[in-house]
Amino acid sequence: MTITFSDVVRYTADNATLDDLDLFSEAAKEGRARVAKERMDTLVTGQEIRVDRLQDKQLNGITGTIHSVNRSLPKQPVAVLVIDSESLWMLQGHHKYAHRIPKDATTYTLTMPLACVFPR
Repeated sequence: MTITFSDVVRYTADNATLDDLDLFSEAAKEGRARVAKERMDTLVTGQEIRVDRLQDKQLNGITGTIHSVNRSLPKQPVAVLVIDSESLWMLQGHHKYAHRIPKDATTYTLTMPLACVFPR
């Protein structure tokens, strides 16, 4: 019989103590951090991306291309993104960004935390 991860989760939910759940929670947190780092490590210049998980909800969902990546910042690596035309049009029409982006702009760049940049 093969035990799957779903079996482990189901068993844990039904049988774990509070100490077990704390251990499971810590392992899940470490797993999330590992997966996020692996994803960020694969992001490269020229890659098509989308933005998500920002506090500024208007920017979530914008798409574009990675212009450059700076992984050397001590606290938070960032990417400079060239926004695609559809996202540029959306931002130009939003009151919060309209004054920052000229109406006749054909390109626009934004700097984002790498943790909020996802491959498309």
